[in-house]
Amino acid sequence: MIKHRFQSGNKHRSAFTLIELLVVITLIIVLLALVLSGLNRATKSGRRTASQQSASALAKAVDQFKQEFGFLPPLVHDGEPLSNGDDKYRPDPLPSFDPSISPSEKDGPFIQVNGSFYTYNLLVVWNEGLDFNFFRRRTGSGSDAIDLPNGSGWSDDGAWDDRRYSKYSLAYYLAGVLGKETDGVRGPGMARPIIDGSFLGIGYPGGIREKYDPFMDVSRRGATIRPDYVDANEVAEHGGSVDPTDPPDYQSMISMFEDYQRGSLFAFVDGFGNAYRYYRWEPGRYENGRLVVENELDLNIPAVLIDPVEFEKVQNDPQNLSDPEVKFIGENSRLRDARYAIVSAGPDGYFGTESIETIAAFLRREVPGSSQEQAELRREVWADNLVEVGS
Repeated sequence: MIKHRFQSGNKHRSAFTLIELLVVITLIIVLLALVLSGLNRATKSGRRTASQQSASALAKAVDQFKQEFGFLPPLVHDGEPLSNGDDKYRPDPLPSFDPSISPSEKDGPFIQVNGSFYTYNLLVVWNEGLDFNFFRRRTGSGSDAIDLPNGSGWSDDGAWDDRRYSKYSLAYYLAGVLGKETDGVRGPGMARPIIDGSFLGIGYPGGIREKYDPFMDVSRRGATIRPDYVDANEVAEHGGSVDPTDPPDYQSMISMFEDYQRGSLFAFVDGFGNAYRYYRWEPGRYENGRLVVENELDLNIPAVLIDPVEFEKVQNDPQNLSDPEVKFIGENSRLRDARYAIVSAGPDGYFGTESIETIAAFLRREVPGSSQEQAELRREVWADNLVEVGS
């Protein structure tokens, strides 16, 4: 009898009550959530580190390109989504050797040319010989003359609408991914590039005289080349007639390019699958026929490289540059001498230059009314950008 009571009591103590079972399940769920959250953070951190390393490698490849040829990789015109069909944002003038080419044919990163020898593709670029005003962006005669390329004054949205970048330049000029009809070499590599964006010997019989291997190791982790790359957010970012909170999808974007262009939309992408942007700019503004650089705003640094809140403080009132509390360039002193930048949007996939409606929709916020509040919203998605600069 005593033995029976002992066994009965033991069974009672070893059984789980419903409450105890629920507590254990809850603890398991909490621990699993913590583990998954930690893994997600670790994965993002690893991809971010790899993306930064790849941006640095791309910058070194750009420097090698300049050392080899004497000029920076040309800035490719990314096409219709970037220009929004506006001729002001297409390189000018048209190729002098073929005046029959009309601006409407410049809808992609290159155009087909029916030369006297054979048909080939010509990259459409802003180059150092003709387009310094585009690289400078600022025009006017006074210290407060801050104009957009179309001649209108800056607005809260327009201040961020900077088209001085390309998604495709790096893949074209550092990896040589274009076909033989464009860069003279089938597969990776290219003929000698020229400052106007073309390649030596293309359009003429006899083949190439010099072949260059890729400057960038495309197998490097975090900097893979993705074909058929388009970015739907660009349409809204650059004033396209779309709902900024609902940009076009991939199919509608890719359809904006001509058939012969779609197979050549190659871009280096970061660890999160988004294209690195290659920005180009030149310092100075013309005042009474002289090129001057009087303050940090005259450096013409793209807004994507500057804290949006600090940028907002001076975009409409350059006098704020003299305020010691305004950190326009911040701690990155290399920006003062920089002429190019390679920028990744980081884990969130946004640069901070997109339309404010697009950013607000992504953050699930209301669109703020004041420019200061908008800048603070931009800073939230700008803060995780990855940047490498060089001269």
